[in-house]
Amino acid sequence: MIDGLSAGTLAELARLERTRTYLWPGAASEAVRAWAEHVRLPRGRTWPHPGHGPCYCCPDPWESRELLDQIARALSRRGARELRRVLAGHDQLWDPVPRPYRGEGPW
Repeated sequence: MIDGLSAGTLAELARLERTRTYLWPGAASEAVRAWAEHVRLPRGRTWPHPGHGPCYCCPDPWESRELLDQIARALSRRGARELRRVLAGHDQLWDPVPRPYRGEGPW
């Protein structure tokens, strides 16, 4: 269940998850949850966490975000628009440049 999506779009997502080989039941909601959790991490925390190897028990937020783009391309125009609106709320929280480094150096 993804908050902000209509019943029609949720039904369309369920159908896609049943019919596409790269999806599984609940794939879209898992991906939204993984991305939403990642963008809300305290500034400076990234995945995988510094000093640790990859965490195979946790979903990769970058793969999750990429999967959501694939899902949006497979949805109808209306469904894709709804999903992208939900994702835009999470995307605006993502700030790849920590505040102390803005405007400094060549990056």
